[in-house]
Amino acid sequence: MNKINHKAVLLVFVLQLIIGAVWYISLPASLSPTSSLGDGLNPPSFIVAGLFAGSALAYVFFIAWLLARMRGGSSLGGFFLVIGVWLFVVLPNYIFIGVHLNISESDTLYLVSYGGISTLVTAIILPIWPSSRLIFKT
Repeated sequence: MNKINHKAVLLVFVLQLIIGAVWYISLPASLSPTSSLGDGLNPPSFIVAGLFAGSALAYVFFIAWLLARMRGGSSLGGFFLVIGVWLFVVLPNYIFIGVHLNISESDTLYLVSYGGISTLVTAIILPIWPSSRLIFKT
């Protein structure tokens, strides 16, 4: 039975939180609700930050579970599996939202950038760092 590497999941989760904080700080003025007021960027509420952290953790655990189930392949196969999940499941939703809400191309690119960067980090770390296997079962 293949297990999930919880150390790798924790590392990817922390990196995604750091990337998310940097991504939020670099919010363009056209997407900021306070840009016309000149107040600067308000920190997100505790609920929004908690939802972000929870969704990032659920995403990382899902990808780790998927990689554990598909462990028959190589690390390169796992890399392409993670990238494929993002390209064919997540990216079309972002594009649909960008077209439906009539968001400019640069703002749509900004919205897609976090998912792309965090997926790239996940695709590099999780397939390369598999769980350790015990010789003796307890």
